Amino acid sequence: MLLIAVALASGSIVGLALGGRVRRIAEARFRSVGLLLAGAGCEFAGSHLGAGWFGGVLLIAGYGLLVGFAVRNAALTGMVLVAVGLAANLTVIALDGGMPVRGVAPGASYGARHHGERPGDHLTGLADVIRVSPLGETVSAGDIVLSLGVATVVVRLMRPARRRPRRPLDLPLVR
Repeated sequence: MLLIAVALASGSIVGLALGGRVRRIAEARFRSVGLLLAGAGCEFAGSHLGAGWFGGVLLIAGYGLLVGFAVRNAALTGMVLVAVGLAANLTVIALDGGMPVRGVAPGASYGARHHGERPGDHLTGLADVIRVSPLGETVSAGDIVLSLGVATVVVRLMRPARRRPRRPLDLPLVR
């Protein structure tokens, strides 16, 4: 998805402008990386297996694992936005049997992940209904929140770690 690539590039540019370094991204320590890897694998496999119950189950499981990874790393600035964006997309995909896309043939299937918007879809307000003409994409509100989160995480990872202010010693007054 081009929007995520733009978010990564934007986050990198802002991070550099704020004095960050790309090498700091490699130094990042995440919790539960297995959730990220398993989620990405399930999401990828589910998206490429085509429409059907098995692809749909893998896709939903993948999104669930990715949300879990984001929640486990919620202390990292921007990761809550990532979790909210993923959860919004997961909800639409689970309830509508894939992400409805406005502007394509109604009911047309594009694998387990996408299908043309149809009358029986429940969450069309959160579906892929926002046209981003410069990118040639139609995205969802969840995609936008996710992208803002990704950009924020990249900026945070590039910045130096904050130093905690030293607290003065709390000594009782001596008279």
